[in-house]
Amino acid sequence: MNTMRLPDFLIIGAMKSGTTTLYRDLMTNPAIFFPFDKEPAHLTKDGVLTPEGRLQYAELFEKARDDQICGEASTLSTQLPQYPGVPQRARDLLGDRAKLIYLVRNPVERTISHHRHTASRGIMPTVLDDALDSNPELLSYSQYAMQATAWLKHFDREQLSFVVFEEFIRDRKGTIDSLSRFLGVESRLDQIDDDSAYNVGDQTGILAGPWAGVVRNSLYRKIIRPLLSRRTRDMLRGTLLPKVSPSESRPSCQVLQRIIDAVAEDADQLRELMGRDKPIWDLEEMVEAADD
Repeated sequence: MNTMRLPDFLIIGAMKSGTTTLYRDLMTNPAIFFPFDKEPAHLTKDGVLTPEGRLQYAELFEKARDDQICGEASTLSTQLPQYPGVPQRARDLLGDRAKLIYLVRNPVERTISHHRHTASRGIMPTVLDDALDSNPELLSYSQYAMQATAWLKHFDREQLSFVVFEEFIRDRKGTIDSLSRFLGVESRLDQIDDDSAYNVGDQTGILAGPWAGVVRNSLYRKIIRPLLSRRTRDMLRGTLLPKVSPSESRPSCQVLQRIIDAVAEDADQLRELMGRDKPIWDLEEMVEAADD
């Protein structure tokens, strides 16, 4: 009987920051196993700490070979204050040697992308300024230092690797090579397609209507979907997902400044956490560009 397997590493976010592409790139390495569901989100609930919950979580990784390491990529892991307690549960369940990957994106761009993605479903105001009033998560999910600090209360800093989205996109293979060393596996870069990106949030919305009921049905998820190749699932996703119409214009300077004011201090704290001398992003430049 195989030993119960649990993740050796977690991709903990951030939402709308390229985690699907990172997940797919790491998945090309035969030494890494991911469950079928990219974001199982088991660690968001206390039930995962019960014997039954632990067993259900472990079932996701039961097909992993002995020579593979296991990972998962639930972006709910860095969505405070909506989902508290995830780092503590991860430490209690996985131990202090689990490794963490936190993919972060220009916080202003992430906020805008998050808004476009969610507003396409009709559950958030379509005007960004109004959405910021009623949906504080647009900003809190972009406060990466705050989110990371919650994890660093339970894991040592060397267990956490930050990846900057813009740097990842510029050099996908270099980033994956570095992360492979961090995870302790041999790099396998030959299968990475630099021209492919997955689940591009500024172009696709959230599935709604009758098709949403079909794809969320347990019969589809447990029986039908595993029989489909990834290529087929990607084709269906591109066909069924609603397209997000790009905004007629970028947010105004005032709205951009509002976001910057909310995230600038946190971005500087993130720079310190990452041990960098220079700012990761020039946020004020975005306002200057909007003025031109």
